[in-house]
Amino acid sequence: MNASLNSDMKNSFKQKSSIPNKYLILIAGIVWMFAGTMVIETGLPYFITQGRYIFSVFLAASVFSVFYFFIFSKLVEKHTTRISKDNRKKMFVLEFFDKKSYLIMVVMILGGITIRKFSLLPAFDIGFFYVGIGLALFSCGMKFVYKFTTSSF
Repeated sequence: MNASLNSDMKNSFKQKSSIPNKYLILIAGIVWMFAGTMVIETGLPYFITQGRYIFSVFLAASVFSVFYFFIFSKLVEKHTTRISKDNRKKMFVLEFFDKKSYLIMVVMILGGITIRKFSLLPAFDIGFFYVGIGLALFSCGMKFVYKFTTSSF
């Protein structure tokens, strides 16, 4: 009976924490913009103090381009399509990502912490890399918000 009670409580919590599908896209956008801002804030001090600005801007733009066009934009499309095609009227608030995406997010966060904590990369590399990834995350967050404002489901 205890297992049944736990299951009922979980389902009740999920139902109470469910929102119309369209708003999951907005939440994804806010989360991605927040994450992008945090990554930029982490990398900016490294970026500013190392000098070689023209080269750094070029490298950050290259990182941005790779992550924006080949990774993050594809994830925006994947999650927007997945959410819009879901037949439920409401979804649990954390379903703006699937399990695989949450795992990738955890690996990226832990990888970034590990790289900085153990100085696995020089400060120069951390600066342009974090700024590029952060800008790509933030931009794709804006793409989610745009899709929210223009979606018809």
